[in-house]
Amino acid sequence: MLELRNLRHMLALARRLNYARAAEDLGITQPSLTRSIQALERQLGVRLFDRDRSGVSLTTQGGMFAERAGFLIADADDLERQSQRGAQGEAGRIRFGMAPMPARALLSRLLPDRLQAAPEVANEVVVRDVEALWALLLAGDIEFFISQDGLIQDVEQARVELLGHFPLSLIVRAGHPLLAGGDGGRRFPVLRSSWAGLPLPDEIQAHVHGSPNVVEDFATLAAVTASSDAIWFSSAYAVADALADGSLCELPRQHPQQVRMAMYTLARRSLSPLCQIVKKRLRHHIRQLEGHSVIDTAAT
Repeated sequence: MLELRNLRHMLALARRLNYARAAEDLGITQPSLTRSIQALERQLGVRLFDRDRSGVSLTTQGGMFAERAGFLIADADDLERQSQRGAQGEAGRIRFGMAPMPARALLSRLLPDRLQAAPEVANEVVVRDVEALWALLLAGDIEFFISQDGLIQDVEQARVELLGHFPLSLIVRAGHPLLAGGDGGRRFPVLRSSWAGLPLPDEIQAHVHGSPNVVEDFATLAAVTASSDAIWFSSAYAVADALADGSLCELPRQHPQQVRMAMYTLARRSLSPLCQIVKKRLRHHIRQLEGHSVIDTAAT
């Protein structure tokens, strides 16, 4: 098998056509360079250089070999650079998934951050329900996914890392009857995304009309909630902007609930450097949301 070291030696000599100068460029002794070239010629079974009193010259086969070796060394150097940049999180490709609710809360924070810090990294994100994400993870199509903890049964294959906590919220339009406490015994439709596994809070059951309406598109959920009396079961983190501008409101709750937001990876697989970086940034953004939530609660 060809060694890159010998190829580098051969290319240095092909460039200089002088053993002393090529050895100096390489930082090795002239005898070491001579032995390296001789070993390469023996391995290939061809003469790469002619040597006489007039100096060193490439043979016809040596010239053709040097051209191909140059491409090979360039590719090897590029691979090494890309690998080093990938290890530092500056280049490469990462493919991961998110359940709809954390995607709505976190992607608009995470992606601008990553695009600014590492513009040469290709980020590929799929937003699916937890069952679909688990299947993609098992198939190796994604490296990890983010969802509420506790929805996967076969956890023996998974590595589950806590990233933070999300509040469970009941979201309604501004001026909704339940905000004033005078509902007149009315019942209201309930909306939720495909974020499955959580029963509706007991405190709202008396106000619920029928089974929840499941819509995966958050823009549609927000629009329907803002233009009707529907109650949207989600998290305040996913509609922070609408809550801030007053177009949507959060119903007060007697017994606030939180869920654990976690990263799921396969236990048998090592995490890539890019995965480690994204995990750290996600945890940072969740802490920011948690901090703002504490401040907002204290202010009210």
